[in-house]
Amino acid sequence: MKNKKLFPLTLAALGIVYGDIGTSVLYAMRQSLQGIAVNQDNILGVLSLIFWALILIVSIKYLCFILRADNDGEGGVLALFALLKASSKKHSPVFFLIGILGTGLLFGDGMLTPAISVMSAIEGLHIISPDFSHLVLPLTIVILLGLFFTQHFGIAKIARCFGPIIFIWFITLGILGVSHILQNPEVVQAINPYYGFKFFINNGWTGYALLGGVFLVVTGGEALYADLGIFGKEPIRMSWFTVALPALLLNYFGQGAHLLRDPSAISNPFYALAPTWFEYPLLILATMATIIASQAVISAIFSLTRQAILLDLFPRVRIIQTSHTLFGQIYVPQMNVILALGTIALVLIFGNSSALANAYGIAVNLVMLGATLMVMRLAYQYWHWSIIKVFAVFSLFLIIELAFLGANLQKIMSGGWIPLVFAMLASIVMLTWYQGMKYLRQNYYREKVDLIDVIKQFDPKDLNMIKNATSVFITDPYDNGGGCFFHYLKLSHMIPEHVIILSVLIENRPKVPILERYQLTDLGKNIHRLVLHYGFIESIHIPKALEKTDKMKIFPFHIDVDQINYLVEMTNISLAMRKRTLMFNWQERFFAFLMRNSTLNIEFLQLPYNRTIAMGTYCEI
Repeated sequence: MKNKKLFPLTLAALGIVYGDIGTSVLYAMRQSLQGIAVNQDNILGVLSLIFWALILIVSIKYLCFILRADNDGEGGVLALFALLKASSKKHSPVFFLIGILGTGLLFGDGMLTPAISVMSAIEGLHIISPDFSHLVLPLTIVILLGLFFTQHFGIAKIARCFGPIIFIWFITLGILGVSHILQNPEVVQAINPYYGFKFFINNGWTGYALLGGVFLVVTGGEALYADLGIFGKEPIRMSWFTVALPALLLNYFGQGAHLLRDPSAISNPFYALAPTWFEYPLLILATMATIIASQAVISAIFSLTRQAILLDLFPRVRIIQTSHTLFGQIYVPQMNVILALGTIALVLIFGNSSALANAYGIAVNLVMLGATLMVMRLAYQYWHWSIIKVFAVFSLFLIIELAFLGANLQKIMSGGWIPLVFAMLASIVMLTWYQGMKYLRQNYYREKVDLIDVIKQFDPKDLNMIKNATSVFITDPYDNGGGCFFHYLKLSHMIPEHVIILSVLIENRPKVPILERYQLTDLGKNIHRLVLHYGFIESIHIPKALEKTDKMKIFPFHIDVDQINYLVEMTNISLAMRKRTLMFNWQERFFAFLMRNSTLNIEFLQLPYNRTIAMGTYCEI
């Protein structure tokens, strides 16, 4: 049974995991040789650097070591941060900031990847039909707008086609490359790292600067780790070593072989590989591949947003489940609009894929470096490796990634600042939200009168009992006072026959088994406190969770979900005229703004509007 599932998972992993790295062939070789002589030494030198970058960074670092750092099978920056947080009693501010900054950088990458991928595919028109070159920009914008516009429909029905299409793409890459390698087999010499060292000796600082172009061949490698929870380690490794890696190497070496014979093809060495009769089919296939790669990145950003929200690192925004069977298929309207506007703006500002490539790479480079540092900490803290073993294993990767970073930093003035600025803005939002919620819980929720004392203040004889009624009061997990329960009793002088004080607690693991989800405490007088435990990748649906309690006999009474009334507390932030409570005064105003504009608990917890009452409370910060 396991082997029967391995093949479809391996094929699916090709479409989702390797779509981004698989489309780097469209522009990476051109950028790696930009501004230098296209001669044999330089071609072999760049190919040697490309070969060893794919082997050392992707094949060894990610597939052999990083994939081991899973959080109950989940990967990615936030999953790694949650694992570090769960495995240590002390909170490390350095790795907390690395996690936040890495998330912000991935948001920025979510704009750049669709822009450069789709545009580089459409730019094949320059080679195939120069008369249609003026259509490159409008066609790119139309395709990207169509991609973002269709997100709310979901991709459940077409996602099954992603794997076969990308499989055909990789097979095509390999065939195109082999045909040219056979004509110039001396290009295979580039496997020898000597040619990479010789490249730096011949070109000096110019050659070092071109490392930023070489780095483009591994962009998308971070998806290996982020998509770990979807496919698992074995399918990801299998699809890389059997299909993706051989196809990429054959195509890059094929481009090099063709450039040895025709250096003028450097303007677009990828499309130069295709015979005339195959140019238009290749353009269509490349466009489909880049759309799939872009979709994979967009879906990853949606999932990352949900994780950040559940880990209290991002304001609550509306999350829509687009598939009833595929858990990972979600749509985040606000994030989709931000990504669409940012992507289209980048296309209009830069105008071509070469200019976009100057901005691309630095964000991914920093994410990879941050992941390396976090896994080093995890290896020491969680795997109990010695310091010597940690540095013996990861020092080579650190040196390579720092070398890439030095080369990519030179891109800042030519557009690389854009993803960094966006990452900084996203990080400020996350840091402000995290600090604000932390202050709110420590100085507002926990300072309330204890729920037991609240109950004691009311004599049941003074309250009107609502027979056969069940009300659920939604509270923060750190709220000692039962949320709006006290205010409800004080205002209405009525009490339902059954009262449930419900809160949702997000744990530092991706999923919580159903048997560990429910934590019930009997407070007496038909009042119960229920804590629902969720993982940081799970969707929260309170009515469905309560429906399962009846089947599992959690409560000593019958739960009719269709008759339950819900009450939620809306906390409004007011600014006090005293010393600041957050890091900066402007952060207090910004946090108040985020609270006012975050999604109501009614939507986020998927409560029925016609049976939910919101009660406002005030908190000074």
